Amino acid sequence: MKNNDLNPKVKSNIKTAAGKVLSAALALVMTIFTAAAWAGTVEVALPEIKEAKTVEVCVMSFGAGTGSVGLGTADSPAFPSNGPSSFTVDKDENIYILDALNFRVVKVSKDGVVAASFSYPQGETDDKNHWYYMSDIAISPENGNIYLLNQTLKNIFILSPDGQMRGAIDVKEQCELPHKISVSNFGEILVSDQLGAKVVVYNGEGVVTGRLSDDTAGVYGDKKGFIFALGEFDKDGRDILLMDASAKRQTKVFAKLIKSIKETDPYDYHILGLDANYNFYASIIEKIAEDVIQTLVYKFDETGKAIERLKIMPLIHIGDTMPTRYFRVSPNGALYGVSASADYSKYIIVRIEGRN
Repeated sequence: MKNNDLNPKVKSNIKTAAGKVLSAALALVMTIFTAAAWAGTVEVALPEIKEAKTVEVCVMSFGAGTGSVGLGTADSPAFPSNGPSSFTVDKDENIYILDALNFRVVKVSKDGVVAASFSYPQGETDDKNHWYYMSDIAISPENGNIYLLNQTLKNIFILSPDGQMRGAIDVKEQCELPHKISVSNFGEILVSDQLGAKVVVYNGEGVVTGRLSDDTAGVYGDKKGFIFALGEFDKDGRDILLMDASAKRQTKVFAKLIKSIKETDPYDYHILGLDANYNFYASIIEKIAEDVIQTLVYKFDETGKAIERLKIMPLIHIGDTMPTRYFRVSPNGALYGVSASADYSKYIIVRIEGRN
């Protein structure tokens, strides 16, 4: 039977049904298109890049006295860093400088005044080659205890907020060359093993609760216990991953570091840290021209959305100091960096802000 032979009512019903099918198909296509367009917008809708300005927070001379930090000499131990090895910041914006060559922690208030100096053991021998090298420092968000990562003994010294020795955690069974440390809001201690290419998670009593074998992983975790790591490259940049160190949950893509200079390949990517609100910070070291670089710092919220980008031109560094940390994020989300005076006679901590 030909379509023309159908009665008008049947024809009308067929047209109506066909119209509904077509409308549904178009709606599905539009939904897919809209979702794809939305997803694409989320991926490429990046915040504008702000130029950074630096504000000097503390200026230290070199030496062993109050208001000074150690700079290596011919008689100094052959530590990996020839100056302060690291620093951190607490919730009140006090800065703690790991003055490795003077075997102490220098606490500086947010006003740039030296508030305290905490000495820690130098070593059990007179041989300077066996003196303790502290590679990194962390502050507990829970109780303000100070954690010092001892690369020589492969352990962690725990100091009270006023600098009293409270104990130690041995990490040598798990770490060949402990390098960086952080303490989470839940009291977990994360240690990166530079030589073993892994991150080890300890509870407050020093018991291993997780282990992640990945040389791109940082020492920071989200609320659900995933650890941030660097992922795959493509022509636009590099993924940031969430990886599980204990329950073996599936790895997830958290966000992406996207280049701002498209025609060159970045020199490197770095995980910088978390603030107290679980905003995550990472950076790309980009080549502007021959021997000219910039650091592009991304700030992501806890869902992985990029909410800030900050361009930092190179800070002045004393070439052989080689600190473990060049940048730190405070619990309040302030970014700090290590620098030096133009004549290399002063050690300086700067706060890095975006220009309005």
